[in-house]
Amino acid sequence: MKHRIRQLIDSLPLEHKVGQLFMLAFAGPDLAYARQLVEQYQIGGFYLTDDNAADPQQAAALNLELQKLAALRSVDAPLILGVDQEGAWSVLTKYTDTGPGNLALGVVDDIKLTARQYQSMALQMQALGYNTVLAPCVDVNSNPDNPIIGQRSFGAEPALVSRHSSAAVTAILQTGMLACAKHFPGHGDTATDSHNGLPVVDLALTELLDTHLQPFVAAIEAGVPLLMTSHICYPQLDAEFPATLSPLILTQLLRQQLGFDGVILTDSMNMGAMRRHYGPVEAAVQALRAGADMIMLSEEHYENAVTDYQALQRQTIEGVIAAVRSGELAPSVIDAALQRVLLLRYQLAEPKIRPLPDGAVVAAEAARRACLVLRDQAGMLPLQQPFYLACMADPAEYAQICNSRGIGPNDAVPASSVVQEALLQAGAQVEVLSWPVLAGWLERGLRPELPLLLLSEDYPLPGSRLNLPRQRERVQQCLQAWGGQVLLLALRSDTELSAYPQLQTYLCSYSSRRCSALAATAMLLGQSVEAKADPQLEPVTNL
Repeated sequence: MKHRIRQLIDSLPLEHKVGQLFMLAFAGPDLAYARQLVEQYQIGGFYLTDDNAADPQQAAALNLELQKLAALRSVDAPLILGVDQEGAWSVLTKYTDTGPGNLALGVVDDIKLTARQYQSMALQMQALGYNTVLAPCVDVNSNPDNPIIGQRSFGAEPALVSRHSSAAVTAILQTGMLACAKHFPGHGDTATDSHNGLPVVDLALTELLDTHLQPFVAAIEAGVPLLMTSHICYPQLDAEFPATLSPLILTQLLRQQLGFDGVILTDSMNMGAMRRHYGPVEAAVQALRAGADMIMLSEEHYENAVTDYQALQRQTIEGVIAAVRSGELAPSVIDAALQRVLLLRYQLAEPKIRPLPDGAVVAAEAARRACLVLRDQAGMLPLQQPFYLACMADPAEYAQICNSRGIGPNDAVPASSVVQEALLQAGAQVEVLSWPVLAGWLERGLRPELPLLLLSEDYPLPGSRLNLPRQRERVQQCLQAWGGQVLLLALRSDTELSAYPQLQTYLCSYSSRRCSALAATAMLLGQSVEAKADPQLEPVTNL
């Protein structure tokens, strides 16, 4: 295979070689532009979202058409069709079963359950013609204020994240799908969202090897074929370049020291961390020179509003071609990257579209097992009397949660709304209050006549987030005024709990997904939810 690919590469014109090293996105169902990218620029893959296909039928038709176009080229290797199906982030959420996300899986800490969940997600994507899951997120979330990783991480302990990362990779690969561990060398110790700015992690290599690099080592040992870079500065590793552009990090550390011989894929090169510091062509050329094999341009929704992304994509591809012709970028760099990319793509199976397998059982089990009562000093659970309910986030903040770009936690409605609906459907005696009503009670010194259930929530949104300090301030105001009458349901991580020493009742779902909201509601009401083994999921071996 390697010899045949080498011969093929030698026969290709430069333009076709360079195009194969790009993984691009396109807006909406713009198949005409996608066709141009495949036929004219010979690109190697697509980053796809709900913006391109809003339901399973559209997704299957699109993926078959794209692969049909690719099969007609001189390089007939299948396209890499990648989706951010990682649990906390997903596509086609209304139709698929993402489970509660990595954080909840880490809390349960059952690697067989993690394997079943990732197998389920991969099989559902495979049924629609996708062949690459841009997951798992193997970052060690050591910074509780991390604005972009959060629930996407299995946790803050390197050993825990490592074993679940290995289980996820193994499960995905056993379905025939490609897995992609991200974001190398680790996005978990950041306080800046790289969609907006360029984070800095000032850790030495010895510290990284003991912590953030461990899950990547585990993923490599599990056979992960793709690793995604991070747009983060590690000044003790490279004083000049962020990881995506650093030969010291991608070649010396990842390739030579850690022994990864698969495909290195950049995170999206139009994120703020890149665009605000480097020109598009400059960044792409330097990434390839540093050791990256594929350049990803997944035009995030907030970027499309101000950018002619088609011109940007063409400019970047043509800029790399010009860099090779001018001698700025060695032809051997392009050939070596293409060798790895084609070796991977020629192993991809022909898509076989079929009905979506049902993954609801494993998702419900994971969500149920992750819900924990961390405090119940007043014995308020389960709720057996009428109560008030109030959300600590403002309704206007939810505008970014659902978006057609498919990036981020895009359930149809926020988790807090799912809880409200489920309580009402269960016949609970609940009265929903808005924050202005509660604020008025506080101002007038009134006390609630019933227990007060507060909902806090968080979402790892690209480029933005809910106002968590304001949520915390509101909870503290209620606690100061009403103390033992308050119980808090966290549709998020438990990192807020230390801010409430006087809080007596705290239930945490470790997820903002719909399945977790339903599981938490059942726990609030003392309802049992049984989950049985899903007969459609095969046991995952080699864990």
